[in-house]
Amino acid sequence: MIPVSEPDIGEREIEYVDDAVRSGWVSSHGEYISKFEKGFRSYIGTEYGLTTSNGTTALHLALSAIGIKEGDEVIVPDLTFISPVNAVLYNRAVPVLCDIDRDSWCIDTEKLERLITKKILRHRNIIT
Repeated sequence: MIPVSEPDIGEREIEYVDDAVRSGWVSSHGEYISKFEKGFRSYIGTEYGLTTSNGTTALHLALSAIGIKEGDEVIVPDLTFISPVNAVLYNRAVPVLCDIDRDSWCIDTEKLERLITKKILRHRNIIT
């Protein structure tokens, strides 16, 4: 088996999880979420930044924020979890699967260029 990702959980992470569970704030609010949001905003240099309940929700909100709508096409790597595809579908857009590069496991840029359509280019001023 070749893992896609391996967790790196140390004693500090275990301490923080234990503290969050014991405080009762484990999902939508609490000290750690507020600290993360503030630190994230500071790190990327923006006024706004927020957490979401999961990655699928984050992707859905991001696509909505840039104006992805029904009939738009969104390129998604074919080596992925179902979340990116679901997020596209939640916006009634069309997921377009793109092969990955076998060495990097990232989208194959040569194949990517062939998948770009007017429905994708509509957002070119947003995606750089």
